[in-house]
Amino acid sequence: MKHMTMFAATAAFAAFAVHADTVTPSVSGVSLSQDSATRAVTINYTLADAPAIITLDITTNGVSIGQQNVWAIDGDANKVIQPGSRSMVWHPDKSWPNQKFDDSDGIQIGATVTAWSENDPPMYLAADLVSGDVKYYTCAEAVPGGVQDILYKTTTLLMRRIYARGKSFMMGSPKDEPGRWYSDARETQHEVSFSHDYYMGVYEVTQQQWAQIMSAWPSLHENDACKATRPVENISWEQIRGKSTFYPAAPHSDSFLALLRAKTGNALSFDLPGIAQWEYAAKAGNGDYKWGDGSALNSSLVGANTSDKEDAGYNSIGRNAYNNAMGEYSPNSSALQTPETKADVDVTCGTAAVGSYRQNSWGLYDMHGNVYEPCQDAYGDDNTNPYLEEPATSSNAKRTRKGGSFQRGPFRHRASYQLSWDGKATQDTGIRVALTLD
Repeated sequence: MKHMTMFAATAAFAAFAVHADTVTPSVSGVSLSQDSATRAVTINYTLADAPAIITLDITTNGVSIGQQNVWAIDGDANKVIQPGSRSMVWHPDKSWPNQKFDDSDGIQIGATVTAWSENDPPMYLAADLVSGDVKYYTCAEAVPGGVQDILYKTTTLLMRRIYARGKSFMMGSPKDEPGRWYSDARETQHEVSFSHDYYMGVYEVTQQQWAQIMSAWPSLHENDACKATRPVENISWEQIRGKSTFYPAAPHSDSFLALLRAKTGNALSFDLPGIAQWEYAAKAGNGDYKWGDGSALNSSLVGANTSDKEDAGYNSIGRNAYNNAMGEYSPNSSALQTPETKADVDVTCGTAAVGSYRQNSWGLYDMHGNVYEPCQDAYGDDNTNPYLEEPATSSNAKRTRKGGSFQRGPFRHRASYQLSWDGKATQDTGIRVALTLD
C-alpha cells in the first residue's frame, strides 16, 4: 500500500485545566500520512503526563477546514486516551468528500491534536446506550451527522456543556412577567452563582433511549410510526432514580440513572439537574429576559399569555396546548387524560418527537413544552424557597418540575415556572439528564 507523506503540523495544544493542582496533559510528535488509494489520513502522536480527551482539527495551508468536515475519525480520538504513542485515522471520503489535496496541488495539510483534561472536557458529550462508549466533540459542527441526527434521539444520549463555573445569573421572574402569579415567592428574583460547569441533555430522553437502558416501553404516546423519538413519559421517580433516593445519595441500582451510569462504566455521575442548573440552561444565561433565552426569535414571547394562542414565536419553541392536533385544550378535558388506556395518537397529537421545534440559543431543544422535566430539588411553597445551585437533599415527597408540557399553555412554559410532582407516573412528565463536572 503506497502512502504519501503530507505536511505535518507539529503544534498541539492542551486545554486549560479547571483545577490548579491538576496535571495538564501534553501532546508531542504529531505526524500524518495519507493512503493514496483510500485517501484515509493517519495521524500519529504521543500523549504524556496524564490521560486526556483527544480531539483533531485538519488544516490546509494553516487554515482549518472546519469541524463539520473532520468528524469521521477512528482510533485514539474523541474519547479518554491513556498516555503513550497513539494514532487515529481521519476519513475525508466520509466527512470531506469531493476534495482533492496532495503535494502536487501545492496544498499543505496539517493536523492539530488537542489534549483536554478530563475535568475540562469539550462542549459535547455523546454516550452510546448500546456499547457504553462515551465520546466528546468540540462543537455542534463536530458532532458526527449533526446534532439533529436520528442517532441522538434513539441510541445515543447527546449532552451539551454549560459553562457556568464562576458565573452568576438572575433566577426567577419579575412580578410583571406575563403569566406570572404576582405573589408567587417561588419566582422571586435573586442572583445565583455557580461553582461548577455541567452538561445538559440536548434533548429530553426519548422512548427508545429509555428502552435501551430499561428494556421497557412505559409511555402512553406509543404510535408505532413515531413513538421512538418522542420523549419518554409515564415514568415515576422510583424508575428514574429509585424510591426515596435523593442527591447526593447514589441512585438505586435498578433505576434508569444507575443503569445509565453502569452502562458507561460508572465513570460519569449522570443525574437530574438542579432547578438553578435547569433554569440557567433554559435561559441560556440570560436571567434578565422575562420569558426565555433572550434570543431575537424569542422577542414575541415577552407578551405571551394564556389567551395568545396564535403567537408564532411561542408556538415555534415547543409542543404546547395550542399547536397539536388534539384541538384547543381545556383544563377539564378528558382527552388523553386517562393513563390506564394507552393513547395511540399520531405524530401531530400529544407529545412531539424531540427536536421538532427550534432550539434555544445554547442549542437545547424542548426547554419549553412537550413534557415536564423533574429536577433534584424538593418543591418549595410560598414560605420555603428551595433555590440552590446544587440539588436539594431534602426527602420531601414532592419534587420540582420545569418546562411545561404538551397539555399546557404559555404561563407554565416560562423558564422560571415551577410545578410540584409527587413522583408518580404521568403522561406529561419525562426526564432530561444532567452531569455536574468536578
